[in-house]
Amino acid sequence: MIPTHMSDSGRPTRFFILGILICFLSFSACAQAKGKERPKAENGTLDLSNWDFEKDGTVELNGDWRYYWKELIPPKNFQDDLVSDPSGFISVPGVWNGHLLKEEPLPPIGYMTYHLRLYLPEHTPDLAIRIDDGQGSAYSLYWNGKLVAYNGHPGPSPEEEKPEYLAQTSSVPHAKQVDLVMYISNHYHRNGGFQMPILLGDSSVIFAARDRNRMANAFLAGSLLIMGLYHMGLFLFRKKEMEILWFSLTCLAITSRVLTSGERFIGEAYRNVPWNIFIRVEYLSFYLGVPFMAMFMRTLYPAQFRKTSMIVILTLSLPPCLSIIVLPPALFSYTLPYYQALIVLGGIYGMIMLTIAIFKGLQGAKLMLLGLGIFFAAVLNDFIFYQFHIGPGYLTPAGLFLLTFADAALLGRRIATAFNTSEELSVNLEKKVVERTKELAEERDKTDLLLLNILPKPVAEELKSKGSVTPVYYESASILFTDFVGFTKIAAEMVPKDLVEDLHNCFSEFDSIVSRLGLEKLKTIGDSYMCAGGIPNTNSTHPVDNCLAGLEFLRFMNKIAESKSAIGLPFWELRVGIHTGPVTSGVIGSNKFAYDVWGDAVNLASRMESSGKPGHLNISGPTYELVKDFFVCEHRGKVQAKGKGEVDMYFVNSIHPDLSVDSKGISPNEKFETLRKELNLKLSPV
Repeated sequence: MIPTHMSDSGRPTRFFILGILICFLSFSACAQAKGKERPKAENGTLDLSNWDFEKDGTVELNGDWRYYWKELIPPKNFQDDLVSDPSGFISVPGVWNGHLLKEEPLPPIGYMTYHLRLYLPEHTPDLAIRIDDGQGSAYSLYWNGKLVAYNGHPGPSPEEEKPEYLAQTSSVPHAKQVDLVMYISNHYHRNGGFQMPILLGDSSVIFAARDRNRMANAFLAGSLLIMGLYHMGLFLFRKKEMEILWFSLTCLAITSRVLTSGERFIGEAYRNVPWNIFIRVEYLSFYLGVPFMAMFMRTLYPAQFRKTSMIVILTLSLPPCLSIIVLPPALFSYTLPYYQALIVLGGIYGMIMLTIAIFKGLQGAKLMLLGLGIFFAAVLNDFIFYQFHIGPGYLTPAGLFLLTFADAALLGRRIATAFNTSEELSVNLEKKVVERTKELAEERDKTDLLLLNILPKPVAEELKSKGSVTPVYYESASILFTDFVGFTKIAAEMVPKDLVEDLHNCFSEFDSIVSRLGLEKLKTIGDSYMCAGGIPNTNSTHPVDNCLAGLEFLRFMNKIAESKSAIGLPFWELRVGIHTGPVTSGVIGSNKFAYDVWGDAVNLASRMESSGKPGHLNISGPTYELVKDFFVCEHRGKVQAKGKGEVDMYFVNSIHPDLSVDSKGISPNEKFETLRKELNLKLSPV
């Protein structure tokens, strides 16, 4: 048992906050803009002739570029001014989806040539460009006719295009005038276009920033991988601690996400692996982080993260995960905005629940809230950066790392607390006595449950309290007997195991019907089944209840007969008999005791069964008088009953049509139930 009501130690929290400040100060320093305001391209031209790359820093080649829809124009044509008028101007960065061309919005699927004429200073340091992925599903970038960056191979059709997502960093030759031409095609994603800016600057600065990003991503991936594998190993040795499993899976999912996004180490290492596999892994690792983290929170704070909320989160998150597996990227990528909204809502819900946990003084809630808050802020930053290119850049990997660091710190404390508690329990005999007492109480409950399977509850309670049961006389009770016709002959040809299994299936269904109708099962004798209504709890509906049970028995056996007859197997036919009259009940025996009834009504009920016909419910005259308003009955006349002479007997064929939900008289309707309830108003005390 891991105690949850413990005060948080301040030292781990202070170290964690210090680490957060260091990380975010580093990101802010890297992202801080230097120098004067960045110029933007106008009408397909960007003048950087007065830009000092050493003093003013890097610049994004943003603004209005020329574009040529569904054309792949040779780069040399732009240098020689041999191109026609462009289709128009389009804002870069941005998707081309919905951009109006001749008053018609462009579709996401297609291809385009982008062109920007760039004027550079006469004297510049060695220059380089940086392009993150996200340009359609394939692109090629030409600098004065020289291919300087590419992802896959753009083409005018899906067959000619080879999609790929990789960040690109490349040196470029100096020139006072540069024609920058980019081919972009998109046949595999929901968004087409120039989605991420091109960064141009001092090559030493550009490559240093790339190396820092790679080092940071490698550190994050390595740290998360080690944490995930370490906790997976812990779980394999202690499988009861489910929070360790969910934390391990969260770490491994985030590791996969880091390796397949950003610098995309896996993509660079295995460039020949199909793009759609990488994109599925990238999306799936991102999506699975939500249910894994939710289940981790649930195991830590079950009182706050209730089962219902977990069902809602899993219900909302699993369909998009399945879509990644079965749908093409052009379709499942549409789930991304929906999933981002789910993360925002889930993050808000998580922070609210953790705030409640803090007020209740639960262990580690402050640390968890801090980690989740940082992660949530990083996600919001990335949404804003992706949409508006405002902020320090992508921080989700760093936010995830800080969140998992907080999770690991909390989990480590809980594991240490669990070990300390285990040591205390080993020397605490009083707690052992309490546990043993609880086990004895559970065993007593099992014994009581077993007794209730043998005796009715009032009889069992009397037997436990007094040690004996007083016989009770009932003025009216209905006794039901069944018997399988031809049982002995068919049983002789059956394997014992199959015989017992068939009997078990039949009697189990009978038990279910009897329990549902409020009857009392008395016993089975070979292939005979006996139950009664009106005992030990007195009521006036027992004749009707028994007849309903008898009809359901027969319908069930008819279904079995049809299924066995269809495959050529022998089957049993059922006789059912019911009689209503006075009986005496009690418990007999001292070792294997049993609840039973006696009286002439029992004998006559047995005769009703033996004098009946296979597939029919046979009732006596007294029973008929009590149920004739409910059922369609067929008078058989006076039938000779062994030891009883001639007795009036009736077949019960069905429920009256006006009391049935259908014309077949199978199931009772509301009117039937109303009449049956009215019978109990006539109940007289025994």
